[in-house]
Amino acid sequence: MDDHPPSMPTYYLQQIADQLTKHSVDSSAWLAREELSLEQINQPEQSISFSQFSSLIIDAIQLSNQPGLGLLVGKRLGLTTHGMLGYAIIASSCLRETIELFSRFMNTRTPLLRVELVSDEKVLKVELHECYPLDTIKIPFLESAMLTLYNLLMQLTQNSAPISQLCFPYSKPSYVSLYEQCFAYPMQFEKSVASISLVQSELDKRLPMADQNSLNQAKIICEQELDKLQIMESLQSRVRKYLLSSKNGFPSLVTVAKNFHLSQRTLHRRLKNEKSSFSDILKSVRKFRSTQLFQTTNMTIQEIAFTLGYSDVANYRKAFKRWSGYSPSEFRLKDR
Repeated sequence: MDDHPPSMPTYYLQQIADQLTKHSVDSSAWLAREELSLEQINQPEQSISFSQFSSLIIDAIQLSNQPGLGLLVGKRLGLTTHGMLGYAIIASSCLRETIELFSRFMNTRTPLLRVELVSDEKVLKVELHECYPLDTIKIPFLESAMLTLYNLLMQLTQNSAPISQLCFPYSKPSYVSLYEQCFAYPMQFEKSVASISLVQSELDKRLPMADQNSLNQAKIICEQELDKLQIMESLQSRVRKYLLSSKNGFPSLVTVAKNFHLSQRTLHRRLKNEKSSFSDILKSVRKFRSTQLFQTTNMTIQEIAFTLGYSDVANYRKAFKRWSGYSPSEFRLKDR
């Protein structure tokens, strides 16, 4: 199974093109490298491969000589640039509702991330998890996504968002001064996941632009967009996201089939029609999560093996060797 999504929407590429123009880069020539044009990327239903999308982002960073391009583009993204999701957020009654909207409908804007909410008595943590390996575009993509969420919160609260901390799952970059210009709250790097922590006691206060009628209308359209997306999205992609959202180990084939209201036989047949299988998807997810855990945690090899559903560490070591060409110990040393 391919670890990358089949296609990527192009509606944010215009923002990158505009940023390149600001740096005296010919955006038409930039797009032409991937046989695209400005007219094409502005078409609502246009999509491109993940490979094209990645190449465009890397090329944009190199052509502009701006390693922090993800932040520069993120600064450009106002509420209305996010389609109907943006309008729903504008009309939301409180930040708690804003976060719930963002979590439910973010997939209508990008297939690369999923939102997970982690809550305790004092803090609600909004985590942005990768659905696929972002590889070379991980930092610029997460920079833009984090700044997008941050700016949404700041605009809604008139620059008084109850943020306690921002976390980034990579080392502090050389252009950290740009982060300090973009984010006015405490930041931590080398964390396990990208996240923004919000103070629980402030999340239910009514927002200045709250409008229930507008919200209801926008939510109807967002639901329609989500339904359309789910129809178009492959079953293997949906199964992958379901497995990734699991907290303790991975659900069985029986549980996955029930979740999608399918019999085991039908699930097997439909995945086979997509040239995939449940075992292929599970292997891909285990490989992806394994790499993430080695890169972002200090968990032992045994702990990672058990987290991924292996009862025998020796079997996990063999599987990891097949995936990466390295033993788990060699990989951890290599990645440091």
